[in-house]
Amino acid sequence: MTDVRSTFPVLALLLCLAGPAWAFGPGAKGYAGSDKCKECHEEIYSQWRKTPHANMLRDAQKDPGAVAAKDYTGVPFTLQDIRWTIGSHWIQKYLTFIDNDYYVLPKYWNLVSGDWEPYSIFNWRQQPYTIFCDGCHTTGFDPESKSFHEPSIGCEACHGPGEKHAASNAAEDIVNPSKLAKDRRDMICEACHTDGKDTKDGGQFPFPSRYRPGEDLGNYFTDFFAPKPKSKKWYWGTMDYRERHRMFLFWQSKFYSTARACDVCGFDRGVSVKTDREMSKDEYCGTCHGKIYKVSSLHSRHDPQSALCIDCHTPQVTDGGRRYSIHDHKFDFSGPELPCAECHEEKDVAGKKAENHDFHFTRVKHGKTLTLEQACARCHKGKDVKATLAEWKDGQVKGKGK
Repeated sequence: MTDVRSTFPVLALLLCLAGPAWAFGPGAKGYAGSDKCKECHEEIYSQWRKTPHANMLRDAQKDPGAVAAKDYTGVPFTLQDIRWTIGSHWIQKYLTFIDNDYYVLPKYWNLVSGDWEPYSIFNWRQQPYTIFCDGCHTTGFDPESKSFHEPSIGCEACHGPGEKHAASNAAEDIVNPSKLAKDRRDMICEACHTDGKDTKDGGQFPFPSRYRPGEDLGNYFTDFFAPKPKSKKWYWGTMDYRERHRMFLFWQSKFYSTARACDVCGFDRGVSVKTDREMSKDEYCGTCHGKIYKVSSLHSRHDPQSALCIDCHTPQVTDGGRRYSIHDHKFDFSGPELPCAECHEEKDVAGKKAENHDFHFTRVKHGKTLTLEQACARCHKGKDVKATLAEWKDGQVKGKGK
C-alpha cells in the first residue's frame, strides 16, 4: 500500500514547476458578464452577489481574502500555491496550476469544523479541472479553448448569452426562465445537477458543454450514470428525460442532507460524515456563520436547545417592505417545498405574485422588520427587555460573545 506521505514531496516539486496561470477569458462568444447586467439590474445583482453560486470560483491571486484556510501545517502545499478557491458555503477546495492546466489540491478546508480533510489523495492529477468541472462552476465555458468568460455561476448561466440583450435592451434578446415551459426551465438546473456526458464534444465532458438555457437539454446530454445506492426508488428504467427529472428531484431531496455527494467527483460534505441525516436549522446557519455557531450559547445567552438562530434573527424586509432579501434568514427544513421552489417562488407571497428574482426562502410570517427588542419580546413577554439587552450588549463588548 502506498504511503500517502510519500506523495507530498512529489506534489511540492510539481507545484514548484508550475507555470503562470492562464487568464480565464475569452470564453464562449456572446457573453457580457454579470457586471454588465448590473448596469441595468443593480438590485438583482446585489442579491445574487451574496449567493453561494456567485462565490463558487474566486481568484485567490486577486482576492487573497477568499481563501478560508488558515493553517497549512500537515498539508503538502502553501497559500502561495492556491490560484483559485472553490466554494464558500460548506467546504472550500483549492486549485493549483500544473503542466498547463488546473487541478484540485488533495485536501480541502471544512468551513464548518475549521480543519483540513483529505480529497482525492491518489487520483487528483487524473481529473483536470477544465475538463471535469469548469462547465458548471463557470459561465460562458468554451469547450474548444477550455476557457470561460466569467468565474462562478453568473446571470448568464440561467439567462443565456447576454451580449446582444445588453446592446439592444430588448426582452426577446435574452432568456427569461419564468416564461419558459416548466420542463425547459427545469433543464437549466438539471444541466449541472444531474449526471451525463456531452454529446457535442465527443463525450469528454461530464456536463452538456454547448447547452444554452431555453434549449432542449436532451440534445446536448447523454443518458445519466448508474443510480447511486439508496436512490433507485427514484428511477423507473425508462431512460428518457422524465428519468433525468426524477434524478433531479432526488438530488433536491438531499439538499439539506449531511451526506449529499457530487456525481462527478464523488465528494460529500465531510469525509467524517458517515450517516445520511437532515441538518438542523442552527447547523445550516453555522455553515455560513461558523464562528458564531461554535459559541452560540455565549452569543445568544440562551441554551441552544431553547432558542434557535431564527428565533432572534427575524426577517429583514428590504425595499420598503415590498420584497424580501436573501438575508431574510427564514430557512424552512420541514418541507414540502424543495430548494429551487424556495428560492424561485412561483406562488403568491403575502397576496402578491413573487417576482422572478425574489430570493426569499418560503413564506415569511412577519410582514415587517422587527427590532431586536421586538424579537426578544415575542418570547419574553412582560420582561424588561431593554435592560436585559443592555446587559447582553455589555457582555458582547467585554468579549463574552461575538
